[in-house]
Amino acid sequence: MPHPLATRLAAELAPRTGARVLILGAGNGRNVPPLLHAGARVDILEEEPARAIAAMTRFAAQPRVRVTRGRYAGPYPFAGSFDAALSTHALLHGTPAAIGAALTAVRNRLVPGAPLFATFGSQRDPRYGRGTAVAPGTFAADSGDEAGVPHAYFDEPALRALLAGFSVRELGESAASAGSWAHAVETAALVHWFALLERERP
Repeated sequence: MPHPLATRLAAELAPRTGARVLILGAGNGRNVPPLLHAGARVDILEEEPARAIAAMTRFAAQPRVRVTRGRYAGPYPFAGSFDAALSTHALLHGTPAAIGAALTAVRNRLVPGAPLFATFGSQRDPRYGRGTAVAPGTFAADSGDEAGVPHAYFDEPALRALLAGFSVRELGESAASAGSWAHAVETAALVHWFALLERERP
């Protein structure tokens, strides 16, 4: 099943056949089909080599999908601007500074008024405060499938401060955002922020 934000973005883009969408983080590819069904062209940027290769293989025969390895904070290996962007897990990982840099890079490649639908870590997530502290509000698990991977967790004021340069359409917490494909642990209690944003207009 696609992430709820992918479904919402696809519905929003459906009247605009040919919209160009940037996805940060390939995941298992579940968010691509609804966007293709909406007529979008999709560029996927993935930092992790194995995931990038898997996505390249999966979508090799799809002419409206391109997959490239690169840093979420840029510089991006794509030319031109995007009509929308989506990140359902990439911006959960890293320090607040790294996530802020990625947001700036995405914003700079969106046309004014273009949407970014994204998830962020919440301090109401039960993993907050567990593991090794690596930066303010940021912890890396000591064991499990994401051992050593920093996760940043935000309260609402801190997250809104990070979103400078975007207009916030909707911002709320959800405990239904993670799937068993992403985590080996029980996912029902994980809490993420769902953010529906737009690049501010000049």
